[in-house]
Amino acid sequence: MSPFTASLTILICTHNRAALLERVIASLNTAVRPALPVRILVAANACTDDTVARMNAYRAAQPGSSRLPLDVLEVPTPGKSHALNTAIPRIDSEIVAFVDDDHRVDANYLVAIEDAVRQWPDASLYCGRILPDWDGTEPAWVHDEGPYRIYPLPVPRYDQGDVPKTITAQEGPIPGGGNLAVRREVFDLCGQFSTELGPHGHDLGGGEDSEYVLRALERGLRCQYQPAMIQYHYVDNERLTLSYLMRKGYQRTRSTSRIRGNGRVPLYMWRKVGGYAFRGTFCLSWAKRRFYWVRTAAALGELQGRGESGHRGRGLTLPADGLGVGLWLLALLALAGAATAWLAAGDDPAAALWPIAVVAAAGTGSLLWKSILDFSRTGPSIRNEILAHYRRYSLYALARLGLWSFALMSFLAGGGVLVYGLLATSFGWSWSVAAETAAAVLGLLGAATAQFVRLLRFNPGLLVASMHYRMARLHPLWRRATAKRIRNVQSAALAVFALLLATSTARLAQQGELGTLLTLWGAVVFYVAAIAWTELEPESRARPRQPARSTRPNILMMGADTLRSDRLGALGYHRRLTPNLDALGLQGSLFTHCYVPCARTAPSLVSLFTGTWPQRHGIRDNFVADEETRLTVDALPALLKSRGYNTASLSDWCGADLGKFSFGFALTDLPEDQWNLKYLIRQGPKDLRLFISAFTHNRLGRLLLPEVFYLGGVPLTDDIGRRSRRLLSRLAADDKPFLLNVFYSTTHPPFASEWPWYEKFADPAYDGSSRFAMAKLNDPFDIIRRQGEPREEFDLDHIIDLYDGCVAQFDDEVGKMLAHLAASGLAENTIVVVYSDHGMEFFEHDTWGQGNSAVGDHSARIPLIVRAPGMPARGVVADVVRSIDIAPTLLALTGSPPAPSMEGVSLVPLLRDEAAPRELEAYNETGLWLTPPPGMDPTHLRYPNLLEMLEVPDKDSGTLAIKTDFQHAIVEAKDRMLREGRWKLVYQPLTGGYRLCLYDVANDPGCHEDVSGINAVEQEQLWLQMQPFLVEGGSR
Repeated sequence: MSPFTASLTILICTHNRAALLERVIASLNTAVRPALPVRILVAANACTDDTVARMNAYRAAQPGSSRLPLDVLEVPTPGKSHALNTAIPRIDSEIVAFVDDDHRVDANYLVAIEDAVRQWPDASLYCGRILPDWDGTEPAWVHDEGPYRIYPLPVPRYDQGDVPKTITAQEGPIPGGGNLAVRREVFDLCGQFSTELGPHGHDLGGGEDSEYVLRALERGLRCQYQPAMIQYHYVDNERLTLSYLMRKGYQRTRSTSRIRGNGRVPLYMWRKVGGYAFRGTFCLSWAKRRFYWVRTAAALGELQGRGESGHRGRGLTLPADGLGVGLWLLALLALAGAATAWLAAGDDPAAALWPIAVVAAAGTGSLLWKSILDFSRTGPSIRNEILAHYRRYSLYALARLGLWSFALMSFLAGGGVLVYGLLATSFGWSWSVAAETAAAVLGLLGAATAQFVRLLRFNPGLLVASMHYRMARLHPLWRRATAKRIRNVQSAALAVFALLLATSTARLAQQGELGTLLTLWGAVVFYVAAIAWTELEPESRARPRQPARSTRPNILMMGADTLRSDRLGALGYHRRLTPNLDALGLQGSLFTHCYVPCARTAPSLVSLFTGTWPQRHGIRDNFVADEETRLTVDALPALLKSRGYNTASLSDWCGADLGKFSFGFALTDLPEDQWNLKYLIRQGPKDLRLFISAFTHNRLGRLLLPEVFYLGGVPLTDDIGRRSRRLLSRLAADDKPFLLNVFYSTTHPPFASEWPWYEKFADPAYDGSSRFAMAKLNDPFDIIRRQGEPREEFDLDHIIDLYDGCVAQFDDEVGKMLAHLAASGLAENTIVVVYSDHGMEFFEHDTWGQGNSAVGDHSARIPLIVRAPGMPARGVVADVVRSIDIAPTLLALTGSPPAPSMEGVSLVPLLRDEAAPRELEAYNETGLWLTPPPGMDPTHLRYPNLLEMLEVPDKDSGTLAIKTDFQHAIVEAKDRMLREGRWKLVYQPLTGGYRLCLYDVANDPGCHEDVSGINAVEQEQLWLQMQPFLVEGGSR
């Protein structure tokens, strides 16, 4: 666009400020006119005054007038972001300038915009000054520049001086939208304004405009400060009151903190709030007291904003499904039972609790002592100077887990005392403190033992994750503790308890001891309701719904971390692991050769949801600093959300990245970032964690101890399945179409599936250390460490049996979800996608794991199944496709265009069984090595071990990241692969150059024979095509 032929639209969003709106329009009409055409668009946002009538009157008087042409657009949905998003698509001018309805513009404002566009044609955004419109009657304190000046100011101010400059995201300050002009191309690249930020009506929130500018800067656009672009902000007396100052301080700081925060609230923020509040209360000086009260409000806003920040969606309101009401009733019932037992216990109700507390305290103390003696923390071996910074945090984490241990032990010991009470009442024993203490000890030990045995059978992976000891020692116990025996013992115990309760009730009623009877039943109700609240996770009942024919299709995505494509029965695997996936593939399209760009979770998922190569989105491995989690490209969930979809994602420990990056899911049910030192510290030492995790692998743990509930290496397949089906039912009950993404850790190392899946294919005679899960993989970092070990260190045959059991369990969950979808009446209007983030190598090329080798396909290739309404049942499709093609395909199926940033292509022609326009080239690069994988060439380009490269750039957040100094070396040392048709080229960087290998995958699918010597033309062609991928930050 040539700046000399540009046109300019002034966009004013307004809400019930007709008089002020006429004031700003008058200032625009009296401003010096530029050469470029200017028009005004007023977006009347949920106005209930006479704004629209006045604007229509202005328009009626326009013919023959010298005033600027004006259009008015009514936007019924309240919220400035809604007004902006509705108005911008209706603007066709090259330049759009934002003016607030409580501003007036300087006389040279319009020509200053024109001068900026001409003088800095390479800039895309132009900002100017916002100055308070003081008239001399304001109090002196508003001009105070001393130590107790009020900020944020009662009237917005943005002034970077008299010299033009470039505004950067790093140096700032980031301008708002009150005085901003942008080129039309910015909207195409950056999308819509966030509707979760910004004011609604006349509240003092904001941030939607600053976030948009920040988004533009992070996507490589330039913002130019033009000091001659001046707007004056209206001042009224209300803004100069203490209540207004505090409200503004709270709401504006909350908004800005939501933009920059990472979802965590550091402890120092609480100290800051307390310090400001204390000074504000006891200061004698009014100026100081006013300052500290405003700072208190702002600090509270910062604290609230930090808690609401990050990329974890919380903004989706769905119909209730009935479980929530039941949980509230159970909670109230538990509280009522406890209160009844306490009030009916007599004059000294606490007397019976002292033995329980003593036993729980002794047990917790012993566990803490042993944990400290045998201390073992999850996570990497971090340098001492970093760990030293977290000593106090480690003490806090240990104390917190100690309190939880005390609470759990008290509950268990109290159960023993309750049983003792039933026995004493039934048999007429006299009550004694010694017997009560013994009962508390037996209750604690009995419950802990019973839960340990139960987990050993049904979920041994949870024990493996926190055990110091060899699991092989427990094999005899495991063989005796069959599922049938455990259930028989549980049934017998419940029967005995019911009999004792009935006997005790009858005896107490006969004796007329009403107080004791109420105490007994209050305690029973408390325990039953508390256990039910903790453990209740019923299957969701499908409620049939007949969707309207005109509605857009829903999208259901089901992913499994580390799922190899060759495990599908439809592709010829020798075991029948995947009947549900096979059937789904036959109903739609099963792509047998889908490649991911990098076989590591974070870069793979980012590529999948943004449709871009890693070189474009910039995420090259799992260790990503907080500031890099704001993606610079549009993601599928955000795009669909902006087009009226409800978007949600749910996962267990492997899916934390779905909430770490700015994908734009409106609702997320996800763990926190697993690559965070504070998160790992909060998981505590193994012995303490083992006890607590045994009793918090339920709703209690998910809500109050998520770092223990989402323990690395422990899949939650059954739990995720039930919760995802419930979420599907709630999404189906809403009128909007939905995108639901469910991502399972089921098939990820250490392959710790639940019963009966872990023994489904295992050799019954196997008695090694990997009986229940791959040994020595107790957390994500153990998984990385062992990728440097050779084949001889693994019981490979048994590990493959475990993996096959995991695949079969995932397939079973897919079957349950598909059945629920059909029973809900949604199958005919829902696109179903099954995918993975990467595959898995089992020493096919001298290494195991994922992302270590670019030679074989088992790590880079994933199964991709797409079943879409109106598409034929193609079955197996052998064409080469990429995971970056999934997002543009789903957008096309929903009738939406792809984002301009997307590099993938729509696969709709292949789904329709039409000829593909061209062969697609598939690219893959290796991930970060902790240690050189087995079989690596001694001359291969290398970098230091992970310990030397890791840092915690933000000590408050605790996020682990790679030092900037090493990032180039890591990218440079990556192996690369490019496949097109039957040919596959592998690039390996060496200390003295590089090696190229060419494979004919049609005749050599395992890629064992390099044929570059006899196919020089093909190698040269692929080598030329690979060049853009070798450039850091560049791709096709």
